[in-house]
Amino acid sequence: MPHTWIEIDTKAIKHNLAQFRKLLGKNKLLMPVVKANAYGHGIFEIAKICDQDRGVDRICVVNDDEAQLLLESGIKKPIMILSFYDLTDEYKMYSLVRAGVIFPIYRVDQIETLNKIGETTSKKIKVQLKIDTGAGRVGILPKDALDFGKKISASKFLNLEGLWSHFASSESDGAYTKQQHSTFKQTVNQLEKIGIKIPVKHMACSASTVLFPQEYNAARIGLSTYGLYPSPKAKKKINLKPALSWHTRIIQIKTLPEGSKISYGGTYTAKVPITLAVLPVGYYDGYDRSGMSNTAKVIIKGKLCPIRGRVCMNLCMADITGLKGVGVGDKATLIGSQGKAAVSADDLAKWAGTINYEIVDKINPLLPRIYTK
Repeated sequence: MPHTWIEIDTKAIKHNLAQFRKLLGKNKLLMPVVKANAYGHGIFEIAKICDQDRGVDRICVVNDDEAQLLLESGIKKPIMILSFYDLTDEYKMYSLVRAGVIFPIYRVDQIETLNKIGETTSKKIKVQLKIDTGAGRVGILPKDALDFGKKISASKFLNLEGLWSHFASSESDGAYTKQQHSTFKQTVNQLEKIGIKIPVKHMACSASTVLFPQEYNAARIGLSTYGLYPSPKAKKKINLKPALSWHTRIIQIKTLPEGSKISYGGTYTAKVPITLAVLPVGYYDGYDRSGMSNTAKVIIKGKLCPIRGRVCMNLCMADITGLKGVGVGDKATLIGSQGKAAVSADDLAKWAGTINYEIVDKINPLLPRIYTK
């Protein structure tokens, strides 16, 4: 029995995918994102769920390493790399090309090297041109799109099947989102005017898929695959089920006298005699020290119990004063519910002053994931 573990509800993942399939309709590509260990949910298992789901068309990863992992685990559906890959790693590149992996293009050397690999393998490589419409990350500027489009089209072993971009603030800034969309649309028109036809066009992430009409024919669903909402507005538009819960077990119960200081730095002083449940989880596990210390709450016996003192590397302490029937080995829930009491990833994000993405992503990948059906 693990001291601390993660539970993943696979039915919730399937439910969320079905919700987006319904929202997108039959003719648009549904492309779940499993990067960063599937947002903390476990890349192998989530990719297998997506691979077996009839509503899923492609699976998106962040880099060549993740793509290789999925191929080695037996994933059959098309895999698209979203961000980066190492052109100098010839063994891996040839392996990915032979498997039909789809590559992003945003540098000239990528065009040249991929075309050479295509020639050597006698394989036409699917590529997608990434446009930076205002996120300021990976991608070429719109003014360079015609030049890149021509270079790719002139490359015998490259198939320019897609054009895409990424919204910077679709969950919070409608005006800027519309501006980015307009820039992307203009870029598409410029390419098509000179005869460069691009079958797949996409900008939509989870937030924009839910909040804005879908003009293009594919959507990359990241956070919301896992039942987490990108913004409060999105909760009114789609019914999602969070898949992840996080639990640990009490390893000691102790009562300290009034005036006792708790944990490093003595940042909490007991005003009355206090009973603590010591929990074997800390910032090594991803339970944030700066955000959760003296702020967060866990659920024990169906009751919300506040964390007292600083979160340590492998330990933290919950106040169970007055709570009856608690014993060593009892479950404490960090994310999830017991009875009517609930703590969400959004709650942890609020306490930590961050976003729900970071909360689930930072959970230590070495913690065991238990997949329930």
